[in-house]
Amino acid sequence: MVYGWRGKIGLIIPASGFPTDVEFHKKVPEGVAVLSTRVPLKEVTPEGLIKMGTYAEEASFLLAQAKPDIIVFACTIGSLVKGIGYDKEIMESINRRTGIPATTTATAVIESLNALKVKKIAITTPYSKEVNQVGKSFMENSGFEVVSISGLGVVDTTKIPDVRYDKIYRLVKKGFTEDANAIFISCTGIGVIDIIETLEEDLKKPVITSNQASMWAALRKIKVGERIDGLGKLFEL
Repeated sequence: MVYGWRGKIGLIIPASGFPTDVEFHKKVPEGVAVLSTRVPLKEVTPEGLIKMGTYAEEASFLLAQAKPDIIVFACTIGSLVKGIGYDKEIMESINRRTGIPATTTATAVIESLNALKVKKIAITTPYSKEVNQVGKSFMENSGFEVVSISGLGVVDTTKIPDVRYDKIYRLVKKGFTEDANAIFISCTGIGVIDIIETLEEDLKKPVITSNQASMWAALRKIKVGERIDGLGKLFEL
Protein backbone atom coordinates (compact mmCIF):
# COMPACT_ATOMS: atom_id res chain seq x y z
CA MET A 1 0.00 0.00 0.00
CA VAL A 2 1.19 3.51 -0.83
CA TYR A 3 0.43 5.72 2.15
CA GLY A 4 -0.62 9.29 1.46
CA TRP A 5 -0.93 8.80 -2.28
CA ARG A 6 -3.48 11.64 -2.47
CA GLY A 7 -1.66 13.87 0.01
CA LYS A 8 -0.12 14.11 3.44
CA ILE A 9 -1.28 16.49 6.18
CA GLY A 10 1.22 17.36 8.91
CA LEU A 11 -0.11 18.45 12.29
CA ILE A 12 1.65 20.32 15.09
CA ILE A 13 -0.44 19.62 18.19
CA PRO A 14 -0.28 20.68 21.85
CA ALA A 15 1.19 17.69 23.69
CA SER A 16 -1.96 16.46 25.42
CA GLY A 17 -4.33 17.12 22.51
CA PHE A 18 -4.91 13.60 21.26
CA PRO A 19 -8.50 14.31 20.02
CA THR A 20 -6.92 16.06 17.03
CA ASP A 21 -5.16 12.86 15.97
CA VAL A 22 -8.31 10.80 16.55
CA GLU A 23 -10.66 13.09 14.64
CA PHE A 24 -8.35 13.56 11.67
CA HIS A 25 -7.63 9.84 11.34
CA LYS A 26 -11.34 9.09 11.69
CA LYS A 27 -12.52 11.44 8.98
CA VAL A 28 -9.86 12.12 6.32
CA PRO A 29 -10.63 10.62 2.89
CA GLU A 30 -8.99 7.44 1.69
CA GLY A 31 -5.50 8.06 0.38
CA VAL A 32 -4.78 11.00 2.70
CA ALA A 33 -2.17 10.38 5.41
CA VAL A 34 -2.09 12.31 8.69
CA LEU A 35 1.28 12.85 10.35
CA SER A 36 1.69 14.59 13.68
CA THR A 37 4.25 15.98 16.09
CA ARG A 38 3.81 17.76 19.42
CA VAL A 39 4.75 20.91 21.27
CA PRO A 40 4.64 21.45 25.05
CA LEU A 41 1.74 23.29 26.66
CA LYS A 42 1.12 23.00 30.40
CA GLU A 43 -1.59 25.58 30.99
CA VAL A 44 -4.08 27.32 28.73
CA THR A 45 -3.09 30.83 29.73
CA PRO A 46 -1.87 33.66 27.48
CA GLU A 47 1.66 33.18 28.82
CA GLY A 48 1.61 29.43 28.31
CA LEU A 49 0.19 29.73 24.81
CA ILE A 50 2.78 32.31 23.74
CA LYS A 51 5.54 30.05 25.06
CA MET A 52 4.11 27.12 23.10
CA GLY A 53 4.32 29.14 19.90
CA THR A 54 8.09 29.42 20.25
CA TYR A 55 8.37 25.66 19.64
CA ALA A 56 6.45 25.70 16.35
CA GLU A 57 9.39 26.28 14.05
CA GLU A 58 11.52 23.46 15.45
CA ALA A 59 8.51 21.11 15.49
CA SER A 60 7.87 21.90 11.84
CA PHE A 61 11.50 21.11 10.99
CA LEU A 62 11.12 17.63 12.50
CA LEU A 63 7.73 17.09 10.87
CA ALA A 64 9.07 18.17 7.49
CA GLN A 65 11.26 15.08 7.37
CA ALA A 66 8.08 13.04 6.81
CA LYS A 67 7.42 15.24 3.73
CA PRO A 68 3.87 16.47 4.35
CA ASP A 69 2.18 18.56 1.65
CA ILE A 70 0.79 20.99 4.21
CA ILE A 71 1.64 21.72 7.85
CA VAL A 72 -1.14 22.78 10.23
CA PHE A 73 -0.37 24.47 13.54
CA ALA A 74 -3.36 22.81 15.17
CA CYS A 75 -4.16 24.93 18.20
CA THR A 76 -6.95 27.48 18.06
CA ILE A 77 -6.16 29.94 20.81
CA GLY A 78 -2.44 29.26 20.45
CA SER A 79 -2.53 30.57 16.89
CA LEU A 80 -4.32 33.81 17.76
CA VAL A 81 -3.15 34.62 21.29
CA LYS A 82 -1.08 37.62 20.20
CA GLY A 83 -3.86 39.09 18.10
CA ILE A 84 -4.45 39.82 14.43
CA GLY A 85 -1.58 38.69 12.23
CA TYR A 86 -0.11 36.22 14.73
CA ASP A 87 -1.45 33.24 12.78
CA LYS A 88 0.28 34.58 9.67
CA GLU A 89 3.54 34.96 11.62
CA ILE A 90 3.39 31.29 12.59
CA MET A 91 2.65 30.23 9.02
CA GLU A 92 5.51 32.28 7.63
CA SER A 93 7.91 30.93 10.26
CA ILE A 94 7.02 27.33 9.39
CA ASN A 95 7.24 27.93 5.67
CA ARG A 96 10.56 29.73 6.02
CA ARG A 97 12.06 26.85 8.02
CA THR A 98 10.68 23.98 5.92
CA GLY A 99 9.70 25.28 2.49
CA ILE A 100 6.31 23.61 3.03
CA PRO A 101 2.99 25.53 2.88
CA ALA A 102 1.44 26.07 6.29
CA THR A 103 -1.78 27.14 7.93
CA THR A 104 -3.16 27.41 11.47
CA THR A 105 -6.43 26.55 13.13
CA ALA A 106 -7.26 30.22 13.66
CA THR A 107 -6.71 30.87 9.95
CA ALA A 108 -8.85 27.87 9.04
CA VAL A 109 -11.71 28.97 11.29
CA ILE A 110 -11.80 32.43 9.72
CA GLU A 111 -11.72 30.91 6.22
CA SER A 112 -14.51 28.50 7.14
CA LEU A 113 -16.80 31.19 8.54
CA ASN A 114 -16.18 33.37 5.50
CA ALA A 115 -16.93 30.44 3.19
CA LEU A 116 -20.26 29.98 4.97
CA LYS A 117 -20.92 33.73 4.59
CA VAL A 118 -21.78 34.24 8.25
CA LYS A 119 -21.00 37.24 10.43
CA LYS A 120 -22.72 36.69 13.79
CA ILE A 121 -21.35 33.79 15.81
CA ALA A 122 -21.99 32.08 19.13
CA ILE A 123 -18.80 30.63 20.62
CA THR A 124 -18.38 27.74 23.04
CA THR A 125 -15.01 26.76 24.53
CA PRO A 126 -13.42 24.81 27.38
CA TYR A 127 -11.35 27.91 28.28
CA SER A 128 -11.26 30.42 31.12
CA LYS A 129 -12.88 33.86 30.89
CA GLU A 130 -9.45 35.43 30.39
CA VAL A 131 -8.64 33.22 27.42
CA ASN A 132 -12.16 33.56 26.03
CA GLN A 133 -11.71 37.32 25.96
CA VAL A 134 -8.56 36.88 23.84
CA GLY A 135 -10.48 34.69 21.39
CA LYS A 136 -13.46 37.04 21.32
CA SER A 137 -11.25 40.05 20.52
CA PHE A 138 -9.56 38.16 17.69
CA MET A 139 -12.87 37.17 16.12
CA GLU A 140 -14.26 40.69 16.41
CA ASN A 141 -11.11 42.19 14.93
CA SER A 142 -11.45 39.67 12.09
CA GLY A 143 -14.84 41.15 11.19
CA PHE A 144 -17.29 38.95 13.13
CA GLU A 145 -19.87 39.85 15.75
CA VAL A 146 -19.68 37.56 18.77
CA VAL A 147 -23.26 37.40 20.04
CA SER A 148 -22.37 35.07 22.92
CA ILE A 149 -19.35 33.23 24.34
CA SER A 150 -19.30 30.61 27.07
CA GLY A 151 -16.54 28.45 28.53
CA LEU A 152 -15.85 25.77 31.11
CA GLY A 153 -12.91 27.47 32.84
CA VAL A 154 -10.42 24.66 32.19
CA VAL A 155 -6.76 25.73 32.43
CA ASP A 156 -4.92 22.40 32.84
CA THR A 157 -4.33 21.12 29.30
CA THR A 158 -4.32 17.48 30.39
CA LYS A 159 -7.97 17.85 31.45
CA ILE A 160 -9.25 19.35 28.20
CA PRO A 161 -9.44 16.01 26.33
CA ASP A 162 -11.53 14.67 29.23
CA VAL A 163 -14.33 17.15 28.46
CA ARG A 164 -17.19 14.99 27.20
CA TYR A 165 -19.11 16.01 24.10
CA ASP A 166 -22.44 15.83 25.97
CA LYS A 167 -21.19 18.62 28.25
CA ILE A 168 -20.18 20.73 25.25
CA TYR A 169 -23.52 19.97 23.57
CA ARG A 170 -25.42 21.33 26.57
CA LEU A 171 -23.13 24.35 26.88
CA VAL A 172 -23.64 25.20 23.20
CA LYS A 173 -27.42 25.09 23.60
CA LYS A 174 -27.29 27.12 26.80
CA GLY A 175 -25.22 29.88 25.20
CA PHE A 176 -27.00 29.85 21.83
CA THR A 177 -29.04 32.85 20.73
CA GLU A 178 -31.26 32.96 17.66
CA ASP A 179 -29.48 35.98 16.20
CA ALA A 180 -26.32 33.88 15.69
CA ASN A 181 -25.67 32.89 12.08
CA ALA A 182 -23.35 30.07 13.12
CA ILE A 183 -21.86 28.26 16.11
CA PHE A 184 -18.11 27.97 16.68
CA ILE A 185 -16.82 25.35 19.12
CA SER A 186 -13.24 26.38 19.81
CA CYS A 187 -10.32 24.10 20.79
CA THR A 188 -8.63 21.29 18.90
CA GLY A 189 -8.19 19.46 22.21
CA ILE A 190 -11.84 18.49 22.67
CA GLY A 191 -13.49 15.66 20.76
CA VAL A 192 -16.73 17.11 19.39
CA ILE A 193 -16.66 16.20 15.72
CA ASP A 194 -19.41 13.60 16.20
CA ILE A 195 -21.98 16.17 17.39
CA ILE A 196 -21.62 18.64 14.51
CA GLU A 197 -24.59 17.39 12.53
CA THR A 198 -26.69 16.78 15.66
CA LEU A 199 -26.24 20.42 16.68
CA GLU A 200 -26.93 21.61 13.14
CA GLU A 201 -30.18 19.63 13.11
CA ASP A 202 -31.23 20.81 16.57
CA LEU A 203 -30.33 24.50 16.23
CA LYS A 204 -30.73 24.93 12.45
CA LYS A 205 -27.40 26.73 12.16
CA PRO A 206 -24.04 25.70 10.68
CA VAL A 207 -21.46 24.48 13.20
CA ILE A 208 -17.71 25.03 12.98
CA THR A 209 -15.27 23.16 15.21
CA SER A 210 -11.54 23.66 15.39
CA ASN A 211 -10.54 20.23 14.08
CA GLN A 212 -13.24 20.20 11.40
CA ALA A 213 -12.17 23.62 10.11
CA SER A 214 -8.48 22.64 10.20
CA MET A 215 -9.21 19.49 8.22
CA TRP A 216 -11.35 21.36 5.68
CA ALA A 217 -8.67 24.00 5.13
CA ALA A 218 -5.84 21.45 4.87
CA LEU A 219 -7.74 19.31 2.35
CA ARG A 220 -8.54 22.38 0.23
CA LYS A 221 -4.90 23.43 0.21
CA ILE A 222 -3.71 20.00 -1.00
CA LYS A 223 -6.59 19.97 -3.52
CA VAL A 224 -8.46 16.99 -2.16
CA GLY A 225 -12.08 17.95 -2.67
CA GLU A 226 -14.50 15.50 -1.14
CA ARG A 227 -17.73 15.68 0.83
CA ILE A 228 -17.19 13.86 4.11
CA ASP A 229 -20.23 12.49 5.92
CA GLY A 230 -20.84 13.77 9.41
CA LEU A 231 -18.93 17.03 9.10
CA GLY A 232 -21.83 19.36 8.53
CA LYS A 233 -22.62 22.18 6.17
CA LEU A 234 -18.99 23.25 5.80
CA PHE A 235 -18.20 20.06 3.90
CA GLU A 236 -21.26 20.50 1.71
CA LEU A 237 -19.88 23.67 0.14
